[in-house]
Amino acid sequence: MRCPPPAALVALLVVALCLGASGAGRVAASTDFDYPAVFNFGDSNSDTGGRVAAGLESISPPYGSTYFGVPSGRFCDGRLIIDFLLEAMGMPFVNAYLDSVGAPNFRTGVNFAQAGCSITPANPTSVSPFSFGLQIKQFFAFKDKVNYLLSKGDHRQYIPQADYFAQGLYMFDIGQNDLAGQFYSKSEDQVIASIPTILLEFETGLKKLYEQGARKFWIHNTGPLGCLPQNIALFGKDPSQLDELHCVAKHNRAAKLFNLQLHALCTKLRGEFAGASITYVDIYTIKYSLIANYSRYGFEKATEACCGYGGPPLNYDGRVPCGQTKSLNGKLVTAKGCSDSTEYVNWDGIHYTEAANFHIASQILTGKYSDPSFVDKMPFVIKPRF
Repeated sequence: MRCPPPAALVALLVVALCLGASGAGRVAASTDFDYPAVFNFGDSNSDTGGRVAAGLESISPPYGSTYFGVPSGRFCDGRLIIDFLLEAMGMPFVNAYLDSVGAPNFRTGVNFAQAGCSITPANPTSVSPFSFGLQIKQFFAFKDKVNYLLSKGDHRQYIPQADYFAQGLYMFDIGQNDLAGQFYSKSEDQVIASIPTILLEFETGLKKLYEQGARKFWIHNTGPLGCLPQNIALFGKDPSQLDELHCVAKHNRAAKLFNLQLHALCTKLRGEFAGASITYVDIYTIKYSLIANYSRYGFEKATEACCGYGGPPLNYDGRVPCGQTKSLNGKLVTAKGCSDSTEYVNWDGIHYTEAANFHIASQILTGKYSDPSFVDKMPFVIKPRF
């Protein structure tokens, strides 16, 4: 397996040269990024094992093969963006809230993200029942239990201290499924018309967290949905529906309008949440630039799945998920992983590879894709571990 994509590595080494080297593959962060705990809410983009722990789905090799050696509950061959960001803050990976196996340690935070979840409340046809509102309820149940255990003096080494809830970072990467799921039954105009309702639900959740003491918010916008092989395969059969990158144009238009309104919401809440910091991160631009300039960043395939079935140009067939064997036309076929996932941006038709996640995290850490920007602070020194 080759090294990380050269451009991503160069970007991180530039930061290292600015600040000097750190040890043990970790990252030295400024006090501005010194959080005692992280509380994450989201979907599969940041799910570190919640859906699998809930028993809603099992995943098999080659998931997890790049870094963990076995499936880790992540819908990826290795680490996710959140994993790299936590490494950058010198923190351990965050455990899934529902994962009770192996004595999970929640002292530095907990992850409520669930693959397939949406911001809006789940319905009988939803992929996951764990909507954003339910994740918020799980957080409050977690906080109440932690405070109870602290009052009894129990399990202090495994749970956050009481002040961690006010000092911790609240991270959000959610909304993709609200948009993508609607395209199966609704027009582009109908999907776009639903965005204010989706964001009202998101705002309600943020306000509940703020009222309970959350003060530091880190919010990712949604990526270019039209560039996922799954959506290209289903909605891109008519070339006139594709953009210059051969992505489904209507999906990307909806994502950009969602992000525009999400950005406006973040700006509004800064004026309403006294004493709070709200960082909006433009994931869309980072991912779209990666797909548009994939070869510059050391990748060889932009919209072809590493783990899939069907071969080029997409290597995606929704009937044969990654790692599974199915019968098609009386023949058993298997969706296998590629020989080198670092050559691919996309992992399984829906999610990104570890190498792509590494690149995306490296771009986030430059600070220039955030509002407010922290590019002038350049707080991170990273020595990538591959």
